[in-house]
Amino acid sequence: MSARYDADMKSRALAICLFSLALGVSAAQAQPLPASVPYTPSWAVRHQLQLLADHANLALPLGHWPLPLAAVQEAVSRLPQDLPAADVDLVHARAAVQRELQQRRDAASLTLQLRQQAEGVPGYDENYTPGSSVQLTSEEKRLQLGHVSLAGRLGVRAEASSNGIDNHSTGWGTEGRYQARLQDSAAVLGWGGWQVQAFSQRFWWGPGWQNSLVASHNAPAWNGVGLQRSSVRESDSQWLNWMGPWNLDVFVAQAQDPRVAVVQPVGYLFSGARMTLQPQPWLQIGLSRGMQVGGEGRPTGARNFVKAFFGQEVNQNPGDPADTSSQIAGYDLRVRCPLAWGGCAAYAQWIGEDAAGNPPLPSKFMKMVGLESTYGQGRYRVFAEYADTNHPLETGGGTAPAYGNRYYPQGYTHGGRWIGSAFGGGSKVTTLGWMDAQSQRVLKLHSGTVLWSVGSGYPSVSAPHGQLRGLSASQAWQWQGLTWTPELSWTRLSQGQDQGANQRNTLRWGLAVSVPI
Repeated sequence: MSARYDADMKSRALAICLFSLALGVSAAQAQPLPASVPYTPSWAVRHQLQLLADHANLALPLGHWPLPLAAVQEAVSRLPQDLPAADVDLVHARAAVQRELQQRRDAASLTLQLRQQAEGVPGYDENYTPGSSVQLTSEEKRLQLGHVSLAGRLGVRAEASSNGIDNHSTGWGTEGRYQARLQDSAAVLGWGGWQVQAFSQRFWWGPGWQNSLVASHNAPAWNGVGLQRSSVRESDSQWLNWMGPWNLDVFVAQAQDPRVAVVQPVGYLFSGARMTLQPQPWLQIGLSRGMQVGGEGRPTGARNFVKAFFGQEVNQNPGDPADTSSQIAGYDLRVRCPLAWGGCAAYAQWIGEDAAGNPPLPSKFMKMVGLESTYGQGRYRVFAEYADTNHPLETGGGTAPAYGNRYYPQGYTHGGRWIGSAFGGGSKVTTLGWMDAQSQRVLKLHSGTVLWSVGSGYPSVSAPHGQLRGLSASQAWQWQGLTWTPELSWTRLSQGQDQGANQRNTLRWGLAVSVPI
């Protein structure tokens, strides 16, 4: 990730976000939604939500997770009782969404994932851990105190180390062979249409099914605090109602990277900002920003963080004070086809490692593009998605790998894993996916090139890389009151050396067992 990220761009991007926030507060609804815990749907329910958005005009941007659970509940409740006639089963889709929302709110859950120690290629709603794990999550609790509301949930997780390349560690902790996390925990205070929240959660920012270039499910949960709009309603303001349903999320979290480089700012802060809007039923737009700041051996403290947040002292000249941070930012969109063409859509994401122009805007983009379609009355979804995590050089043509930075030699990582695309920087990979929402079945094929490593990032070793071929499949069954989900994946990379769970040729099997409590 280039350190030459223009300060003016970040200052203006931040000003836009703060301006939108101020207007949003001033235009808040008379009866704001109560506080609720963050919610990320399963892949099957995200599929059903997308059907409702595409065929019943569900007012809910779907490239931004998590969203407040109450915001999703309200959006679904505003659908007409008699859904419009369509070629897909909208009644079934709504029922599936409502069922999962109710379960996430009212029931605790226990999930045990048994998996051999081997790396894979996680996409949306997939377990990143290259090994076994167990997750316990409580039900949601809510409390109303006048104009202030509270919500909370507790999650506890134990797992094999998320760093798939290191195979020499022992014991527990960030540098250990095993790790304990508070994943899916949240404490939320709601007031005036906004939520202040402390959390341990993963993010998925973008319209893709396999890749998010800025924040994906390839990385462990972030422990942080943030501010998020409590609903996705249209604004009452005449200046903002053109945005349609929208949400804004800003947070600061602590990285938990193991030490993988000699000079590494261990324990850096990560700040993310995401704004999504749906100005037309067929168009969804997202704006994202990610920032690494501080850490061992780097400028730290509140003053440095504020400078970084406002884009000051970045891309410094020799002899000047050290750069305050390293950042990326960019855009994404999803465009639905005319309904007469069927259930198809196109989407794309551009994340810039630098800025150019006047006013300066993100440039030197890595990119992701995709096509998707549904058939079988909405039961099946297919997609083709291409990710290129290189960016153009300023002079001389050619490209350079993204996710690298001279001040953060471990790269754009958290828990030893890529925060963005699971293919890491410098990669070009195409993924073909097929989903059967009714049978809970997923099949994916991957083909392309990987520069550094898949899943985990470790710059000081020659991890498996090169030509990539891979496939993965999973299938869920209900039996004895439990959900059983066996998985099988195969990955082949042409170069490098076997490192821990990262093998040039990997055949991985696993079994997840989930039960509501």
